[in-house]
Amino acid sequence: MSLLYQQYQEVLKNIPNRIEWGSGEQYKERYGQFTFKGIPIKQKFIDHPYFIISYGEWSVPTPVDVAVINEKSTFKLMLELEGYSCYSTPRETIEVPQDCFNLLYVPRVNGHLKYKTNRKVVEVLFDEDYFAQLVETKIPALASFLNLVKQGKTTTLFAKAKTIPVEIHQLLLNILQSDVHPDLKLVYLETKVTELLLLSVQESLERQVAPIEEIKSMNDADKLLHIKTWIDNHFLQDITFSMLSQRFYINEYKLKKYFKKYYESSLIRYVRDLRFEYAYQLLSSQKFSVNKVAELLHYEYPQHFAIAFKKKYGVPPSTLIHRK
Repeated sequence: MSLLYQQYQEVLKNIPNRIEWGSGEQYKERYGQFTFKGIPIKQKFIDHPYFIISYGEWSVPTPVDVAVINEKSTFKLMLELEGYSCYSTPRETIEVPQDCFNLLYVPRVNGHLKYKTNRKVVEVLFDEDYFAQLVETKIPALASFLNLVKQGKTTTLFAKAKTIPVEIHQLLLNILQSDVHPDLKLVYLETKVTELLLLSVQESLERQVAPIEEIKSMNDADKLLHIKTWIDNHFLQDITFSMLSQRFYINEYKLKKYFKKYYESSLIRYVRDLRFEYAYQLLSSQKFSVNKVAELLHYEYPQHFAIAFKKKYGVPPSTLIHRK
């Protein structure tokens, strides 16, 4: 049994009344409730021979600071959907605020964990040998990170946790809400976790865009296609005509006029529709609160988002969260 699963079995001992389902011994899903340092937790686990995916909802009504000691290593990709977490020792601090993520390795846990409020968190815990094989065969960009893991040194992929991008949010939905046939789950999950790591690496590198001179020399139609592609991947960012005009070297009049001509929608409506379609997916997953989704869509007040959502879809956003 791998070290990962030895640690996992210790966790499962604390969840005696769990629900389990799956296909065979290798793929299982489990759900249960337990407490960690007095904190009530509802947790879903998805088993794979080489990694474990977990989604947890932590009840933290007031800030807590707990001492933790564990001689075994912690190796995981951590995505803080809601809430806040921080692991600290006299020598280092690993902080993951709301809507941020990081890949981290701690060879020996001996410090303090701090939580400020209720949490919703996704974690992918890796078997070290499998991760090493994955890096060596598919993701060489993580070689320097792997070297530090092999040396038994505490390390993180990012010096400061990164904001979870749209692509990763979407991938998490695919993983947690998958209706893939159980017999295909192992291959499906392995593919998706590899993709998750690739997107994480992408965030650690400089995002490459067309060189300035290349953009300048494009005709208007090519620039607009470039703009649409960029929006499709960044629609949660604060997008303005001025910003796009400067970034893609096209005047605002042409941008407004020809975007609507080529794509049969005003740019503002196009961005708005992308955001609301994404909001619908997030709320339907029942993993995100209305307040969180409103924040992602740049609404200062959740009630304004709720009014706009109902106007578009005919139902209040809370209906999707509580749907059976």
